[in-house]
Amino acid sequence: MKYIEYPLFAEGFINHFLTTGVYTKPQQFEKAILKGRVNEWLKKGFSIHENPCRKEFVAKRQAELPPYLDLSQYSLGEKVEVFGEVHPVKFYAPFGNIAQEESGFYYTPTYLRTYSYAILKAEKEETVEFELTTCGGVTLWVNDQLVEDFIPFTRNLVKSTTVTVNLRKGENKFIICLDDLAERDTDYYFRLKRMGNASLTVLLPVAEKVRTELVLESEKMLDNICFEKEAYISEPLKLRLNNMNKQPMEVKVTITPGEFIEKMEENWKLIQYRNYELQPEQQVLTLMHSDEIHPGYYYFTVEMNVDGIVLKRKIGTQLVRKDFLSYQEEKLEDRKRRALETVIQFGVNNVYKSAALFKLGRDFKLAEAIILEELAGVRKRKDCCDFHFVIILYIYRTFHEVLSDKLKQEIEEAMLNFRYWIDEPGDDVMWFFSENHALLFHICQYLAGKYLPEQFFTNSSRLGKEVEKRGAELLTEWFEEFFKEFITEWNSNAYIPVDVIGIATLYNLTEPENEFHSKAKTALDMIFYALSINEHRGAVMTSFGRSYEKELKGNYNAGTTALLYLAYNAGHLNRAVIGYIALALGDYEAPEEYKKYLKLTGSQQLIHQNTQGFEQHVNLYLYKNSEVVLSTAVGFKPYQPGYQEHIVQAAIDKTAQVFVNHPGESHTYGSGRPNFWAGNGVLPFAAQYKNVSILKYKIAANYRIDYTHAYIPLIEFERYIGDKNVIVLEKDGAYIGVYANNGLSIQEKGPCQYKEFISPGRENIWIIKVVKSCDYENLDDFFREFRKIQIDLSENEQVNIIDNTTSYQIDSNNEFLVNGQTVYQYPLSVQGIIQWEE
Repeated sequence: MKYIEYPLFAEGFINHFLTTGVYTKPQQFEKAILKGRVNEWLKKGFSIHENPCRKEFVAKRQAELPPYLDLSQYSLGEKVEVFGEVHPVKFYAPFGNIAQEESGFYYTPTYLRTYSYAILKAEKEETVEFELTTCGGVTLWVNDQLVEDFIPFTRNLVKSTTVTVNLRKGENKFIICLDDLAERDTDYYFRLKRMGNASLTVLLPVAEKVRTELVLESEKMLDNICFEKEAYISEPLKLRLNNMNKQPMEVKVTITPGEFIEKMEENWKLIQYRNYELQPEQQVLTLMHSDEIHPGYYYFTVEMNVDGIVLKRKIGTQLVRKDFLSYQEEKLEDRKRRALETVIQFGVNNVYKSAALFKLGRDFKLAEAIILEELAGVRKRKDCCDFHFVIILYIYRTFHEVLSDKLKQEIEEAMLNFRYWIDEPGDDVMWFFSENHALLFHICQYLAGKYLPEQFFTNSSRLGKEVEKRGAELLTEWFEEFFKEFITEWNSNAYIPVDVIGIATLYNLTEPENEFHSKAKTALDMIFYALSINEHRGAVMTSFGRSYEKELKGNYNAGTTALLYLAYNAGHLNRAVIGYIALALGDYEAPEEYKKYLKLTGSQQLIHQNTQGFEQHVNLYLYKNSEVVLSTAVGFKPYQPGYQEHIVQAAIDKTAQVFVNHPGESHTYGSGRPNFWAGNGVLPFAAQYKNVSILKYKIAANYRIDYTHAYIPLIEFERYIGDKNVIVLEKDGAYIGVYANNGLSIQEKGPCQYKEFISPGRENIWIIKVVKSCDYENLDDFFREFRKIQIDLSENEQVNIIDNTTSYQIDSNNEFLVNGQTVYQYPLSVQGIIQWEE
């Protein structure tokens, strides 16, 4: 028998397997109602909203062990049937992931099951302990004997146990079954960590024809692929590889949009495939010209087949159309027209395109066909279908006279059978408890009841007029909270656009005398006030209440960038349609008086401080001038577990930006919330005063990742200078300085090469400072001053920092002082206070 071998070092992970991949089985449960407050989960964790369907699933699973499937009897590529699905056995390579992971997004409740197999070779007979960790449940057999059935099934929460395995000398067969109930975003993985220092090797059996050395070389090459740039603007898209192979290799690339909810049905149509031949020792592979596909943030899965061993590695970047950056129409109506034309030309076939087609009087047949296809997602109650249903209702009302009888009937049936809120029974996994989802459900309920007042709504057993009344009650409550607390997921490029599509649609569909019309206008005004305050160089690049990598790195393609274009001609157009479609369809105009906060010039600078969110849970601080912006969530849950909160950001433009976090996972392109860049495993204490932000990290020993890191894409800056603890960066008249008390080391391999700076240690101090270049003679001058920062850490955890003539202090109670004085007045109002200098 021939094997590919991987040494298993002390405290190492078994993360190479032969595996079946994920088998899926749709689930139905007893319909139930839910309870809870909107946004409360962001303070207490999403586990407070356990879906009753999970309890039912766990009870069944506890009573029934999954069948033992001996994968050692199957060869690579041989097909295995589970749940009535047939999958070939495939090779799993981790590429930086310490787990065997198959995380994903599932719109409806789905039973997941995966079998994996590896051989562990021991030099002698001995007893070895392993730490078994999972999101899901894990059943482990060793040498055909059941060792552990560990089934915590705590949705998206990591649980661990220790298992003791009696290994015989030589080969030991490990069979692992991972299973779980998928509910929308699903962390689904297991980790098997060897404890102690036994001499062990992981073996994976392969066919005799397999060139094992070539497999290992190819795996190493894929592990080090990278995109050099953070945005490709109408130019060749080039992938860099450390290719040492001496023979040509076939390469397949799967291209997947970063925004996975653009379509409710048949979203596989959005995936593209390309094939290439990699020449011997070829170091750069040109994938395409970036304009060959529609602009956006994309993930590229690079695949190589070596004698039947398929290796896959995912990496992401954003594509930008240069002509989009040139659209700068002065008149709002011209920008709306341009936006609708762009949706038709570059948008995917979803209901947003249908609305644009109807609005401009184009191809009604195509528009109807799209809606009929997408309505299936509403009928199935897929998670996030509310993002689309609200526009379907707009189309139903606004273009009623030109809709076919068939389409009107299909929409009405969907309205009458939908689940609108948690007080109605259901066995779906639609998410109700976020501010944006709640808003859209309430709007849909209010409008559907209003449009069909005398018809019977099956899920609530109410007449339409009663449905309308209930929707109005919930909308009233929602606006009361919104006006008091504003956006809980503060500044979020991902979720502000979702709020806007709902609020703007409500504005468009209500008469001026309707109370919800005026409330919608007030809410939109509040949003554009915040966007204007936070705008820099046409984008919102600040601290965020929730973040994803595609928004953190994809500023050209962010929904808020397009909103700024449409409202103020301040950003630019892109394909983030969900935010701007409702504005382009209606007659709302953002307040003119907020324009003064946009595109600062000359010596202008602005400081904004405010408090917002669920129970006023975040204090925000922003500094910006004409060249650079710095933003911090001050004192937000220091040293507590994080989620997707993005605490600090400095930016010169859409790609020359810097931020710091404690990684939520070690896999560069993992699916965790938090993940490698988006969010924090453990939150820091953060403070900001004017143009300086300070982060104090204190990571408990039970967190596996014992370092923090900074995102600094060097190629996006004109010049930089570095030292042991310091790096300073220059671009377009601005400098950013970054200081890490535990030192900085640059990542020189993998997808983050020359973009990631790591600072070791569980306790650390980071400092970020932004200045205009005209304040210094040159970058060297700034570097000489900034590297003189002094940090003193006292035994009582007090931090003292001296930067030139300014002293900063964080005391043991996390009180922040500047030159011995308190500088904050938090909590403040949602609108906050502005310090403005001309």
